[in-house]
Amino acid sequence: MHSLKTSSLASWLILFLAQLGLLWPAYEIDHYWILLLAIPLLFPLRGLLTDQRYTYRWIGFMTLFYFCIGISELVSNPQLRTYGFATTLASTSLFLSSIYYARYLGSAKAD
Repeated sequence: MHSLKTSSLASWLILFLAQLGLLWPAYEIDHYWILLLAIPLLFPLRGLLTDQRYTYRWIGFMTLFYFCIGISELVSNPQLRTYGFATTLASTSLFLSSIYYARYLGSAKAD
């Protein structure tokens, strides 16, 4: 398995677990918000596992939403700083690794 694919999958998993981490009882967050944040991350999973270049392209746009959430929670909410840091770091890593892996898949098909 290519290292960029491994990085993309690991970043996706960390991002997904960060969203589910909001279920922690100390956060007192409505479960509807957690579902709205976690469920969309399941949509690209099949494409990530089967190396569909199109999926690796558009997941980069999807991560921008999570990056914005992570930055806003990191700056504005002291109770959710760990969540904000994990979300920001994972979304940035997923963005970079998926974009470069999509480029790699494109160059591999051109050869």
